[in-house]
Amino acid sequence: MKQTLRTAICLIWFTLTLQAYAGDIGLSLSYDGLFDNREYKNDMLPQTIYGMRLIPEIELVSGNSRLTGGVSGIWEFGAKSQPKPGVVLYYTHKSENWDALFGSFPRSRLQRQLPDCMLYDSIAFFESCIQGTAFQFSKGTIQAEVYCNWFSRQTQTQREAFRIVSDGFIGSEGQLFSAGWFIAMTHFAKPKEEGHFIYEQFQANPYIQLDLSSRLPDQVGLKTQIGLLADIQRLRIQDYWHVPMGLLANVDASWKDLGFHSTVYSGKALMPFLNDSEAGMVFYRSDPFYNHDFFCKAGLEYSLFKDSSVDLSFCWDFCFTPDTPIHNRQLIKLTCNLEQTLTRFNGK
Repeated sequence: MKQTLRTAICLIWFTLTLQAYAGDIGLSLSYDGLFDNREYKNDMLPQTIYGMRLIPEIELVSGNSRLTGGVSGIWEFGAKSQPKPGVVLYYTHKSENWDALFGSFPRSRLQRQLPDCMLYDSIAFFESCIQGTAFQFSKGTIQAEVYCNWFSRQTQTQREAFRIVSDGFIGSEGQLFSAGWFIAMTHFAKPKEEGHFIYEQFQANPYIQLDLSSRLPDQVGLKTQIGLLADIQRLRIQDYWHVPMGLLANVDASWKDLGFHSTVYSGKALMPFLNDSEAGMVFYRSDPFYNHDFFCKAGLEYSLFKDSSVDLSFCWDFCFTPDTPIHNRQLIKLTCNLEQTLTRFNGK
């Protein structure tokens, strides 16, 4: 009830502000439809996610400053109760090379999305906004950003939890060799009640990329990445750090509307606290397939329809882990992004 009231107050405030505003106004609508059927085996939990997400936004623009408000609503089909709509409200300052964001803003505003070794795609779908601060840099062939996502506030029973992320890329589209990185630090503190412990995690994935697309015929693409994946973590009451790491490689190939992708991880299992009732997925927030010493995902994707604002695709993935029957996953995704700018709107 309180969340719904806060959302209503924000919408009313924005409506009143529009009546007196004399700058540019941007309107945007982001829609995501998802059917995700995971037929996983043994220690991997089978699951089906079927639903949609809608994020309408209004942006007030004045010089280098922008104030954006809206809501983020998720509907999971068949659920007896639905998640409450979340508030989207953030300030953006833009300059020639730097952007700064503060507030609750959609993940789509980030330069790059975290890979599933750091953020499970189902968590990203249901937690559609970053709540915190982001700084973004872009100049020439260099892009970099750092942001803090404060995803849990401390209460008597709830932990304080936040994640600080840095990612970047050095290179340009079609460049043969380029490089990038993802770095994340997660702090998983105690609630106020006694009997709990602090967990900490540092993740790093530096990689190099080889892109052969510009050297291949039209409508053919081939890109591969290889890098180190390190996951340093501890339960603070213990006197030592767990330091599992391994090699992570990705291959993406495409021809016309058909695509092939593959991810391979080989090294030590990355989640020693996955079965710990105090930590588990709430702490790790990443794909549990990485709790194996070897993991391979390979899949085909077909683009059913795609233009400048709409993308509808079907994907069939097959996942391989040691001594386990083949896992598979069918995924239908629909994304739609619409934007409109109203210039010199003055409410008269």
